[in-house]
Amino acid sequence: MFGWTIRFRPGRFRRRGPPPLAFREVFDFLRQAHGAVAGWVVGPVDGAIDVGGGHEVSPDSQRRGSALVQLASVDGRLHVSRDPEGTYVAVGDFPYGAGLLLAGEGAAAEPPDAAASALRRFVAGMRLAEDHGEVHRAQLLGRRLARVAGGAQTLEGIARIAAELAQQLGQRTAVVVLAGLDEPRVLAVSGSGDPRLVGLTLRADSPVGQAMTTGVPVVAPRGQDVFGPGMPERRRDERVGTAYPVFDGHLVVGSLVLLGAALDPDAPVMEQIGPLIAELGPRLAAARAVHDAEQRAIRDPLTGLCNRREFERALAEYRGDLSRAAPPATLIYVDLDHFKRLNDTLGHAAGDAALKHVAYLLEAAVRDGDLVARIGGEEFAVWLPRTPLAPGMEVAQRIRESIAGSTWMWRSSPYIVTTSCGVAAYPEPIGDLMNLQAAADAALYRAKQEGRNRVERA
Repeated sequence: MFGWTIRFRPGRFRRRGPPPLAFREVFDFLRQAHGAVAGWVVGPVDGAIDVGGGHEVSPDSQRRGSALVQLASVDGRLHVSRDPEGTYVAVGDFPYGAGLLLAGEGAAAEPPDAAASALRRFVAGMRLAEDHGEVHRAQLLGRRLARVAGGAQTLEGIARIAAELAQQLGQRTAVVVLAGLDEPRVLAVSGSGDPRLVGLTLRADSPVGQAMTTGVPVVAPRGQDVFGPGMPERRRDERVGTAYPVFDGHLVVGSLVLLGAALDPDAPVMEQIGPLIAELGPRLAAARAVHDAEQRAIRDPLTGLCNRREFERALAEYRGDLSRAAPPATLIYVDLDHFKRLNDTLGHAAGDAALKHVAYLLEAAVRDGDLVARIGGEEFAVWLPRTPLAPGMEVAQRIRESIAGSTWMWRSSPYIVTTSCGVAAYPEPIGDLMNLQAAADAALYRAKQEGRNRVERA
């Protein structure tokens, strides 16, 4: 009979064998097990992961796979997409996401359930490992916001990321509000919230506005909506909440709103939400600076419409599609009638107010996807892609009638403003997109010559 004697020495008993595998190594084994040629992971604190690929996968496919995983990490859905190189499978659980590019026999799976199940287990493992790792959760969330926000392309994107992280921490709906020169504006709502809030402006005397004015958290009083009066009707538990001011240095740049009963300032969850609020402020301010600079480059400062540069870019982009048959398009030039007389009689301030009035009516007359631009002193362009002549003429008539039928008020006195419109359409009757602007300009000149307040076609 044989036996073993184990001698234990304090401090000398330790784990033997190879070290635990990192996320990258585990994921690469998963990729090989499913015959995938490439794979992508987003979300780990250590950074994004991509495995496989090489010469077998084109740069376009690499970018597509990475983008699909980013999308899955935000919306939490299963994404399956096929192209000649194979089948992309991506899953996510914000802010984590993982995806594979299946090729060969794996690409024929309908649907690739096995790969999707394995990816879901991997994503769940990432969350579990990081939540229970040596990194303190508050530090983890701050670093995660810094990393994910660094890849966001828009101000709204960063706000949405912060709202989703706040919802995960607080287990309640979160809303990010941006401080404005006049009124605060809702930038993003987490997934469990009311999407109708996004884009709404809030009154300065609302609890959210008061939090940004005073720089201290404000809890909505009983019976009062945290976003102030006039908000979309919601359930009672969706109207109560606490607004926490968000700072960039000493400047309040916004607010993070947590809906539901007020949290105790000493509650453990606040130790996690605090670093998130601190991290959000500088990133929101930096994103806003970039956003404002981009808007100044493409927007007319008076009316807020696109400027001539952006209008020319849109036309050039449309012409760039001419390697194939381009769809129909219509261009409308709009010019205020007797604008010089208005300026000379009432002053330039009145002229500016009249231009803003017309700009508002022009935007109200078109669809999403159409472009309205101010291209000169009192001249506007309305670009209607994928719109033939007949409906383009209807839009021009609607524009003319809405402006002539409205009353513009200046210093409590009513005035009537009218416009002339010139319409040109491609490919009938203008067969070359390069000639569209000249044709619309000629039609506008004819409308002026024929008596104004009318629409003429090229």
